[in-house]
Amino acid sequence: MADPKHIVRTGQVDWSQVWRGRHPFNPASDMRMVSLGDPAGMKQIGAHLIRIPPGKESFIPHAHSVSEEFVFILEGAGEMVLDGVSHPVGPGDFVGFPIDGVVHSLRSKGPGDLVYLTAGRRDPIEVADMPTIGRTTVFRNGQMELFGEDGIERLTQAEWMARTKLEG
Repeated sequence: MADPKHIVRTGQVDWSQVWRGRHPFNPASDMRMVSLGDPAGMKQIGAHLIRIPPGKESFIPHAHSVSEEFVFILEGAGEMVLDGVSHPVGPGDFVGFPIDGVVHSLRSKGPGDLVYLTAGRRDPIEVADMPTIGRTTVFRNGQMELFGEDGIERLTQAEWMARTKLEG
């Protein structure tokens, strides 16, 4: 009998076949990501399993203004950067991001990949501050508006995703 959609078997993931990409504004970013919430039919919470190779990062340092999220480390050694201060993290560590303005990012320290579970609400509007590039991004209705000193850049979801794709 086939599993119901509610069960996602992560032990059977072929990491060489999953989405590989980066944050479009962080050249040190390199991730392989598996959606867990979508195949389970979840609409209000986005949940993903992410793998970062040694020496690489997840997203650009950012802080959310609307949606809380968390990271739970499953494998490997990493460094969670909170407001510019690095903190070692490893298997079993939980890091929560309430809406308190703390700028955060995650780096894999090696020697192996850093693997973690992350999840957060899927609010209709999200605002993310990215202080390292002087931009604030508003995510709304599949559109991104990036506000900075140089003006406003508007991107569709497809344009944003095209900037994230890594080969291999």
